[in-house]
Amino acid sequence: MLYNYVALLVFIVMALFIPYSLLLTSIMLRRRIPRNKVKNAPYESAEEPIGSSKVVQIEYLPIFALFLPFEIISVIMLLWAYVAQQVSYISGLEMLGLIVVAMVFGLIAYKFISDKNV
Repeated sequence: MLYNYVALLVFIVMALFIPYSLLLTSIMLRRRIPRNKVKNAPYESAEEPIGSSKVVQIEYLPIFALFLPFEIISVIMLLWAYVAQQVSYISGLEMLGLIVVAMVFGLIAYKFISDKNV
């Protein structure tokens, strides 16, 4: 039992260490180029950019709200269906709750999409 936790801890450490070590290595090895405001400006068909590029657009919110129930929850339900006979009755109620959450996300996404097209 302790072996499982140690293996999980090693996996987490490696999952964090490998990407950060590669990022640190690339930062240390790349050339230092002086910043040029004109060259680093976003290309907008020769138009001056308006506003900030840091603003998050909400146009992708309905896509996320549809992705969650139809992709992630579907995979969880497929995994649950595989072991459904071996788990308790309560897990069926939990899956029913998960379906309700998926339907709520779907209705929210539908509301966003229908308001956007009006």
